[in-house]
Amino acid sequence: MSVLIIGGGINGAGVFRDLALQGVDVLLVDKSDFSSGTSSATSHMAHGGLRYLENGDFNLVREAVSERNLLIENAPHYVNPLPTTIPIFKWYSGLLNAPLKFLGLLDKTVERGAMLIKIGLLLYDSFTRSTGTVLRHRFMSRSDSLARFPLLNPDVLCTATYYDASILAPERVCTELICDALDMGGHAQVANYVSAFGAFGEEVRLRDELTGEMYTVKPKLVVNASGPWIDKVNQSLKRDTALVSGSKGSHIVIDNYQLRTAISNHEFFFENDDGRIVLICPLADKILIGTSELFCDDPNHVCCTPEEVDYFITMILKVFPKAVVSKDQIVFSFSGVRPLMFGKSSDPGNISRDHRVLLLSPGQGIDFPIYTLVGGKWTTFRSLAEKATDQTLITLGRKRQYSTRNLSIGGGKDYPQGMDAEKRFLDNIILETGFEAHRVKELFDRYGTRAANVASFIAGETEETDPCLDNHAGYTRGEITFLTRHEYVLRLEDLILRRTLLAMLGEISVGLIVELAQVVGDELGWSESTRKDEVDDVLSVLSRKHGVKLC
Repeated sequence: MSVLIIGGGINGAGVFRDLALQGVDVLLVDKSDFSSGTSSATSHMAHGGLRYLENGDFNLVREAVSERNLLIENAPHYVNPLPTTIPIFKWYSGLLNAPLKFLGLLDKTVERGAMLIKIGLLLYDSFTRSTGTVLRHRFMSRSDSLARFPLLNPDVLCTATYYDASILAPERVCTELICDALDMGGHAQVANYVSAFGAFGEEVRLRDELTGEMYTVKPKLVVNASGPWIDKVNQSLKRDTALVSGSKGSHIVIDNYQLRTAISNHEFFFENDDGRIVLICPLADKILIGTSELFCDDPNHVCCTPEEVDYFITMILKVFPKAVVSKDQIVFSFSGVRPLMFGKSSDPGNISRDHRVLLLSPGQGIDFPIYTLVGGKWTTFRSLAEKATDQTLITLGRKRQYSTRNLSIGGGKDYPQGMDAEKRFLDNIILETGFEAHRVKELFDRYGTRAANVASFIAGETEETDPCLDNHAGYTRGEITFLTRHEYVLRLEDLILRRTLLAMLGEISVGLIVELAQVVGDELGWSESTRKDEVDDVLSVLSRKHGVKLC
């Protein structure tokens, strides 16, 4: 084997696809499920990082804006332009602080006023003006803002709207990157729930976390893409490093028709008097609210705290004081740890989101080099993967054959442009499978052009019409079987938390969990006791990590 990648989050998946594209024999492993760590705890946005301009991270913002645009083009089934509105309550606040922060002479963040935001948005637009992928920013007066958003705080002076992008299902983007790589040939292999247990000489020992079995592989090099766990993984490979500083970010998902209607298709991006950023973002028919910035050294046991929930609700009411928001509207919560590069700032929000690929040369008892991926943003995974792949290819004595810059992701391949093209695509599936039009449209909305593969599988597996699940009319047994068989589902929580949005959107119930355990269990050959254990484990995870308590 040429390359072992440890860590199946978005960065590991990106490197895996890029190396597979170049024909390199590569194995990707993750100690848990793919995209189950930091990559599943994002704000569901592809963005350039407007606020990073104040820290002088111009190259990072330029790179992130470019990658945001590529995601819109390469994954149109999951990534779409998102109008982002900033309510502004001061004219000149921050003008004196910004130059001092830029020069590194000040660490304190204060609320930014209209003049500073205008300067930032002019710069932000300048990084992408030639592409036309998203619209340029615009300001609205107080009266126009209140007419457009009637629930908005009447104390607002004006609003500014610019464009980033929403990501409906970040975990599915990660899964489809992995599936794309596997489709490139047998030289690419994956294994979730497999950890790096140790190393000696030219060998790496791997442990199956579900069975306890041990395996040995002999890679020519290792890529450590384990995010906030990179120092622990390096330690298991006989390298003591201190490369990352964790920053915890939490989010809540609420079911509030009044507020969802009020924000329409806009994200609201605003800050408290202390400069902390909060966002209110549409997520299907729900609302995603986040995020916090708290130093955290333990990525294994993070959850959204009651204090964070109170803070989010207080901030919602600051912007929309007439909204009726309560804790009982929360259908889901989640937390993750950003693997930031070590920085001197006392505020994690001021630590750079830039990334680098660090080489650890052979030695200290191991015969292979380790490329460690440090820092980074979800949005820039492709460019980081490209850098890591290029360095890996040099070590292997190979040359890059293909670029991922304009390579479609999963169901974004051959994505129909316009309503007429979409109708022709859907009609072909209807003709081939005999499925009802609304069902085909559901599959298309979930999987893009991969809907054709899903529908073909279901039609081939079921002699009669594929019935809906008893506890969820939007899914069928055939679709769940497809996800289990083709997307490496090994645990029930893989399906509920990462292959679908069932839990995040508050569509889960005990009855549905039991029914899904039956379908997945039939596919994986589970015993009745295993099915019960899986149901109990899911209920425990939903309660402990996501604040979902089901009766």
